[in-house]
Amino acid sequence: MNKLYSKIKIKDIAEMAGVSAGTVDRVLHDRGDVSKKSREKVEKVLKKINYIPNIYASALASKKDFRFVAVIPKHNPEDYWEMIQNGILRAAEELSDFRVNVEIHAYDIFNIASFCKVMEDMIGSHPDGVLLAPSLKSVTFSYTCKMDELKIPYVFVDSRIEEAHPLAYFGQNSHLSGCLAGKLLLTLNPDIQEIAVFSFYNVGQIPANQISQRMAGFSSFMLEKKESCRLHRITLELGNQEKNEVAMSEIFLKNKSVEGAVIFSSRAYVVAEFLEKYNLKKQISFIGYDLLERNVKCMKNDSIDYLIAQRPDVQGNRGIKALSDHLIFKKPVNVLNYVPMDILIHKNIDFYLDFPNC
Repeated sequence: MNKLYSKIKIKDIAEMAGVSAGTVDRVLHDRGDVSKKSREKVEKVLKKINYIPNIYASALASKKDFRFVAVIPKHNPEDYWEMIQNGILRAAEELSDFRVNVEIHAYDIFNIASFCKVMEDMIGSHPDGVLLAPSLKSVTFSYTCKMDELKIPYVFVDSRIEEAHPLAYFGQNSHLSGCLAGKLLLTLNPDIQEIAVFSFYNVGQIPANQISQRMAGFSSFMLEKKESCRLHRITLELGNQEKNEVAMSEIFLKNKSVEGAVIFSSRAYVVAEFLEKYNLKKQISFIGYDLLERNVKCMKNDSIDYLIAQRPDVQGNRGIKALSDHLIFKKPVNVLNYVPMDILIHKNIDFYLDFPNC
């Protein structure tokens, strides 16, 4: 705004336009009936003084409560999803003055019926906005269609469904993230011929959307750059240590030609701790994901060569704030918001984040 008009008030605009202060207020907030002639008078003055409304003051004065629901997987302390939840809670605290309330509804990531129950209950409660960590692609898409019909804005974090119409997405470009994992592995060992590719999900279930996209990116990169390389795909089960031990023994102890490994979930420590246990960390180049404390500890023990981090707390925080920008502050929101793919190694990990317990 021009300095001359920097302290201008609604009553001043009303005098300049020759209308009542109430008319100016209705034009500014687009409410109530205003004649075409009066609206044109007010808009002419607003244009002349380059009027910019104080949207934050207006939001603070609003009497409306906003209820956002975050739908994310159940998790343990220090898990990847705990970091996303921390970002969500921090945003809720920062927005509390604007009458924003955030509820967190958690589903079992390995149980599609759990996801459906949470989504049905959440949509039935008619929230003002939703932050959603997608489950299976087809099932998630069916619920986004329902939210579209009900005009409930939703934001994706962690992964996205391309056919859906979210207000915004915050997360990695999962396909390129998989390509990056392949690039790092070949940097460590250009002559590698056999790689163990690990995923965490229950037998008989389709892997999470993000995991599938990372794996597709990794596979396409390796096919292009190292067509002769053989990929061994191994499924690990959450909480089944005995079965996981057998699976890793089969691939690492009985197959001496495997020289590299990658895991596309945040539990890289499960594989890394096995490599430490059997003194294999010097023989296997290993790429993992996410900045869990146990992952960092393994990296410091040299059983993980690279960690690809994706700032989960930022995803949760900015996802909630995108809903607020759209619904409260009436600000435009970018649809695609890719977080950086941070490449962490033993030598730079201490400069990235402080992990005093590692």
